[in-house]
Amino acid sequence: MAVQWPLLIFSVLLGASSGIMIFLGIGEIKGVFKKVRFPLSLIALILLAVGGCASALHLGHLDRALYILGNVSSAFSRELFAVGFTGLMTLIYVILSRKDYPGATKVFGILAAIGGILLPLTAGASYMMPARPAWDSFALPLMYLGTGIGMGFVLSAAFVYMKGDDEDKALSLTLATVGIIASIVVTLVYVVWIAIAPYPDPTRSFMRLAGGDLAPAFWLGVVLVGMGGPLAVLVMAKR
Repeated sequence: MAVQWPLLIFSVLLGASSGIMIFLGIGEIKGVFKKVRFPLSLIALILLAVGGCASALHLGHLDRALYILGNVSSAFSRELFAVGFTGLMTLIYVILSRKDYPGATKVFGILAAIGGILLPLTAGASYMMPARPAWDSFALPLMYLGTGIGMGFVLSAAFVYMKGDDEDKALSLTLATVGIIASIVVTLVYVVWIAIAPYPDPTRSFMRLAGGDLAPAFWLGVVLVGMGGPLAVLVMAKR
């Protein structure tokens, strides 16, 4: 199957956006990250908007999006509603964090974080289909959520180190560590599922990841860049 670039871009950007909003939601609960919450939430909103546009391009025609919204029982319909809810909560949070209304900002920050949890789970679940055996697993929604947390937490922690308050750096580093661990765990869960899948299928062969046509993307992209890079940055930050 050819790489669906709009779908890939959408998946990556929604994950990073969701991870950032979960990071900020934790910050609202803890009462920290106030110096960076406006620019970070604005970045999250932009990432989600660009990802949503890429998702619309994946449909081929924009009128198909309207058709999907009309079919509320569809998994893709739930995905679009999740995008809309998370985007709206994030937009309100961006506005409130700029004006600094403490109570309302906290409420909508937490709501945006809830959307950041539900969106990758909903998006991942929408692609679980028998026609795509490599996707048809509970591990896929977990991959969407876990890798999104990894991307968003690491990006947010880096931003805190560059632009945030010194007293916020310790917590941001802890959250970045949690994000990296989450990425590693969900990737291992998916790889194990590939290895023990209930029936063989060429598209989800473990050997494709270990030494087949997907090996360069897996070892270089996922393991070296996706895990090794953030781990190296984390070690340097701790030092």
